[in-house]
Amino acid sequence: MLLADLALALGLGIGYLRWGREAARLSQDLVAERSRPAVGQWTARGVVRAVLPEMQVVVLTHEEIGGVMPAMTMGFPVASPRVYEGIEAGDEVSFTLKGSAAGAVITAIEKIR
Repeated sequence: MLLADLALALGLGIGYLRWGREAARLSQDLVAERSRPAVGQWTARGVVRAVLPEMQVVVLTHEEIGGVMPAMTMGFPVASPRVYEGIEAGDEVSFTLKGSAAGAVITAIEKIR
């Protein structure tokens, strides 16, 4: 009986140690996955608040962008000065962003009305 109890305790101890290592690895994997930026392309609508050609930035008040960022007003860099040709403050627009949420660039923008 003592031998069976000892074997059981040893088996539980080894299992607990293995699970501890596995839990630590899973935790590290989760942290790495959460810190990886979402890279992609998104289309959204908004209103132009300012066009800043000297900075190659368009300031927009935009709707929520595909679960990547909430609705807000912010400036986005543009891929090229041609992107904002014909766009001015007050225009309602549809625009396309490419990149990561933290570094998205407007690649296309067009007036809705």
